[in-house]
Amino acid sequence: MYRQIARGSNSGVTGASYTNALVWQCSELGNKTMLLKNVHATNSLKYKLLGYAGGGIAKELVAETTLLSGETAQFHYDRQWQRLELQVINGTGAATYQVDYEGQGV
Repeated sequence: MYRQIARGSNSGVTGASYTNALVWQCSELGNKTMLLKNVHATNSLKYKLLGYAGGGIAKELVAETTLLSGETAQFHYDRQWQRLELQVINGTGAATYQVDYEGQGV
């Protein structure tokens, strides 16, 4: 049986260069789920997801992908990562986003 370890939300606005929408220190978690929603009325945004196993080497888990207005992207990982970074940038212009996340450990 799992018990909840971490849960939260974050929101913001994209810019002209990649910024972190979420930096999640999650080494003690087995199951991790993140939802990224583009809540802007018209503009798209782009995102990518990076994973870190311990040091400074990033593994690109999700390559740059476009999220249209109103769309939601879902990410779920059962394997261990020390840190996950969800990064966002302007698509068709500055877009507002919402990130929800939850992780569980044994």
